[in-house]
Amino acid sequence: MNVRSHKLIIFIFLILAIGISHPLFSKQIQFSLVPDRNDIIQYELELWKTENLEQEIPFRVLSNPGPINLYIPDGYEYFRIRAVAKRKVRGYWTELYAVDTFGKKPKPKETAITKVPVKTDVLVPIQTKDGTSELFLTSKQITIVPVTITKHFKVRYRVNGGNWQTTHAPQLDFPKDGNYRLEYKVTNELGVSDGMQIWEFQVDQTQPESKLFFQSPPFTTHKASFISPKNRLIIQSKDLGSGIGSIRFRYRCDGGSLSEYLIWNEEIYQDIDSICPGDFQLQVSAIDRLGNEEIPKTIDFKRISKGP
Repeated sequence: MNVRSHKLIIFIFLILAIGISHPLFSKQIQFSLVPDRNDIIQYELELWKTENLEQEIPFRVLSNPGPINLYIPDGYEYFRIRAVAKRKVRGYWTELYAVDTFGKKPKPKETAITKVPVKTDVLVPIQTKDGTSELFLTSKQITIVPVTITKHFKVRYRVNGGNWQTTHAPQLDFPKDGNYRLEYKVTNELGVSDGMQIWEFQVDQTQPESKLFFQSPPFTTHKASFISPKNRLIIQSKDLGSGIGSIRFRYRCDGGSLSEYLIWNEEIYQDIDSICPGDFQLQVSAIDRLGNEEIPKTIDFKRISKGP
């Protein structure tokens, strides 16, 4: 059989241990080499200081199938593996593995959220859950602009079937959230009118609200709450007006500067350990489809190492 088609199976038990007592070695990796063929008798491992394989001589190690404690000499940052079958038939080398990241989940892909564009239209259509569109007011005020009448006019209007009112000011205020039906007619001093205009729309100036909780309740003392890295963070956001546009987050590693806002999803938190190696702060907020932004909710995470 051709060992070159052999598929290498590696089970990782311990990712990285720093500070080994042996003076010649700075790191140790523990994993298991499991052959998927009966004729695999050995594995060759090469340790490299750089990714340039043409300009150095590797440090070579032999290992039998099964669990292996790979001690990494000081200064070596990469390694690769190949299988050896009976009659010393050797397979292909694997790719180079980086010692510091071997076995760790890759850092989640970070996609910065573009800023919500400022809406210049006074009324914008937004699609609802049932597939229809509803108009939403993008400001607290509507300015009535006559179509054919340019000066010396008055506006006769009413809101939600209320009493008719007359004004010479073309601005109508809508400071509160809700559903509105505006009926108005512009008439000049000679009695010439643009005709009755009717607009039905909603006002939504309220920011979304998010709730953050963990899948399993944390262990809580009077000073702090304790969670496992595997305990998933769940975010539930709601908006009673235009609806949720996106849930986003940003983070700060070890007191550094805040990152850009990134799109949140549950997979992000599953890989949250790869974002910052030490303590970090997580800020989460939702934004609705009109651009109303929630004040970020903040959680501070402090890593506590397990005892010996």
